[in-house]
Amino acid sequence: MTSLKPDRVHEQSQHSASGRIPRPPLTLVARERLHSALDLGVRSPLTMLIAPAGTGKTVLLSDWVARRRRSGQAVLWVPGQAPGALAGALEHLAGPDVATPPDPIVIDDAHLLPAATVAGLAQILRKSPHAVRLLLASRYDLPLPVSELELRGMALTLRSRDLRFTDAEATELVQAHASNATAADVRLFQERTAGWAAALVLAARTLAASGDAGWSFANQQPVLDLLLGETLSTLDERVQAVLLSTFGAASVTGHQAAMLSGDADAGAMLGDLAGSGLLVTAYADDPGSEPLYRFHPLLVELLRRRVAGRSENAQIVTAAQHRSALYYENRGDGGSALHAALGAGDPALVARILLGHGPAILAAGELSLVADGFESLPEGYVEAHPHLIGVRGLLRRANGDVTGAIMDAASADDLASAADPQPVTPDDNALEADAVLLRLWESRYGWHDVHAAIGRARTLLALDPTDAYGRPRAVLGPERLAWLLIELAAAETWADELDAALSHLDEALVTARMAGHQRLIGGGLAHRAVVQYARGQIENAASSAQAALDAAGEQGLPREYAVRAHVVLGFAALGHLDLDSAWRQHELVVATDVAGSDTVVAALRAILRAVLLLEGGRLEEALTELTTDPASAGPLPSFLSRDLALLRFRMATMVGDHAGAETQCDVLDRIGNTSEADLIRAITSIVRGDVQTTLKLMDEALTRPDVYPPLASAAASFRTVLLVRMGDEAAAEAALVDTLNRATPQRMLYALTPVGREPDFLDRLHRHLAGPNPHPFAAATLEQLSSYRAAWSEVGGASLLARARPDAHVPPPRRLDAVIDGARIRLTPREADVLDQLALGNSYTEIARALFITENTVKTHLMSLYRKLGVEKRSAALRVARTVGLTQQSSN
Repeated sequence: MTSLKPDRVHEQSQHSASGRIPRPPLTLVARERLHSALDLGVRSPLTMLIAPAGTGKTVLLSDWVARRRRSGQAVLWVPGQAPGALAGALEHLAGPDVATPPDPIVIDDAHLLPAATVAGLAQILRKSPHAVRLLLASRYDLPLPVSELELRGMALTLRSRDLRFTDAEATELVQAHASNATAADVRLFQERTAGWAAALVLAARTLAASGDAGWSFANQQPVLDLLLGETLSTLDERVQAVLLSTFGAASVTGHQAAMLSGDADAGAMLGDLAGSGLLVTAYADDPGSEPLYRFHPLLVELLRRRVAGRSENAQIVTAAQHRSALYYENRGDGGSALHAALGAGDPALVARILLGHGPAILAAGELSLVADGFESLPEGYVEAHPHLIGVRGLLRRANGDVTGAIMDAASADDLASAADPQPVTPDDNALEADAVLLRLWESRYGWHDVHAAIGRARTLLALDPTDAYGRPRAVLGPERLAWLLIELAAAETWADELDAALSHLDEALVTARMAGHQRLIGGGLAHRAVVQYARGQIENAASSAQAALDAAGEQGLPREYAVRAHVVLGFAALGHLDLDSAWRQHELVVATDVAGSDTVVAALRAILRAVLLLEGGRLEEALTELTTDPASAGPLPSFLSRDLALLRFRMATMVGDHAGAETQCDVLDRIGNTSEADLIRAITSIVRGDVQTTLKLMDEALTRPDVYPPLASAAASFRTVLLVRMGDEAAAEAALVDTLNRATPQRMLYALTPVGREPDFLDRLHRHLAGPNPHPFAAATLEQLSSYRAAWSEVGGASLLARARPDAHVPPPRRLDAVIDGARIRLTPREADVLDQLALGNSYTEIARALFITENTVKTHLMSLYRKLGVEKRSAALRVARTVGLTQQSSN
């Protein structure tokens, strides 16, 4: 039986239709009473037109909008099936340039709006009703606060009874379609249609064609079926064929109608039907633009019944789907071509499109469409046409069927290897590319040798015009090529070949952009973000990650790409000391299943979580998180081993574990990061008390060009503090500028947190800002580091600089908890700092200067402090704080 699944003409035309206004039919009857009601309604936030199909809602609104526009009044038209323009319009209404009153927004077929969109409209109408003027046409009531607004005189509702044609309107409408209609005919039609617009039009056209106004009926729907069927039968056979060829699309242009029907005059025929108001509506931006035609649901339903009941009609639909498939295949639109091929029921055509465009459709996220394609093939078809095995393996991989994907990878690989060297067909190239794609994917999980997979991919993509067999270089479609390049770069990242990975990602992005494939563009950007992070280019990586998410738009990135973008954005937020945002990105990574199975992402997630736990004062949990390396089928890439070693080194120094710190130096040496190992050995030499030797060793290590940038920035800030302590003002100033120069390009504020609680560094930074030529990044650095909490210091952690202070002892963790009047309170670290300054007798101004904060911030902390202590004055606050042991003197 012929499938009636519609092709995808409408998916492309819907977007272009957004904002277009339907053209009123030539047989239009002006309905001034309803125009006046609409003019009145749009003075309020909400106007509803609620009535069944065929009651003339769209024609009424199109005429009303056309009149407004002719008089220079703005209005936005949004079809419910393509509400893309609505979000932008509502955002504009929330902006500072909104008109007063706002321009009306007409939403036709509002019953087709997504539930989330309706909920958003309801929220706006409840919270800011005066910000909008909405006019919605729907077949049924929507969950909007209509009653609430009506009680306040802020809403108007028009229903079926209001839209019924009056006798005068019915007379004009009927006679526009049937000039031979008498007053008696009109009265009969009014009696039997109750003023229903669609039934009046169809009855009039039946009368015009047959001269008979008599017909029986039981209820409205059978009447419409009867009238529409009789009217359809009076149309020319070519017109009927055009309707049967095109009704499967929700909307078509004249060009698309000609393609589907094979009739060059199809567009003109649809234009004539729209002009006569026969359940076809023309939408256009302006009178001179190409219209977009949409069929009324009543007409679509009748045509469906005709196809189901007559084989000759089904053959017309099949031929249209076949033409559509060929058309879109030639244009490179695999998704639309496959939709149409499924409708045509042609296995050979489906198989050809799957092989040629299957990877592109999968990369676009249309897994179910490709699955439908394979399910439509007869039993044993894939086995008889083994070139499809690679595409099936990619489908299984995308659907999470790992076992099936591995089996297909092996089969595809065997088939590609066994292929005759000559001649090479496009099908052979496709099979080999799919086999390599699957092998690259397997290699990242340890199921296939990564270097063998990389070598195989490079051979396939070699610049030489022929391979070892003398065969020409594979010619691949742009989407398949882009996907292959992304997978190759991912494997190269795992194999520590970062330069090659970046090069192939650049090529993948160029290819994906040429193809206009947004998801592959996003995938390339997400993988590039990881490589940039590995090189210490945090800000560049964040830009790539955000661009990856933006590229996919509302459709969203595939999970394996999105998770990379989110983990990189987590590190970027951490670099800006925005811990809340970093936690949010971390949770998005955790919520994605792929994070647990992809070793690179799993390792990055573990590092990010450990740092966030550390900064939250959960030192023991952070240590536990880093007890073992993430599960891996082989050695971790050196950049992951480096980051783990540096983080473990920092935590070892925090808890005074000198042996553990030295162990991490050895790890860095072993994985080839000698410059980083030498630099942190230079830093730890301070524990021996010889500052001059430490500075000399650090100077030598910092001159090396290959030092990991975040570590170099941290070391430069460490060096600045040592020079301040030595009293060498000029050298300290130069070291501070060097620190800021290193941190600025990638905004690496987090790299400076080891000195974030050091008064020497903050004081040097404050004095630098007061000088004649402050560094552009100095103010932001001072602001962020002044409010840096260092929660790990509250649970026993201490920085290496703190342990190496001249007074040589690290104070115990500051007491922040106390019981007052039976209730336990807890001060924030900053409130404790303010309390200590208060105990010294300092004024607001002196406290602000000492803590590098504003006087208003001081007052805010004092108000919170007084509230917790249950007092209203400074003297009372100090008395209570000393009594319960919260002042620094009492706690010591």
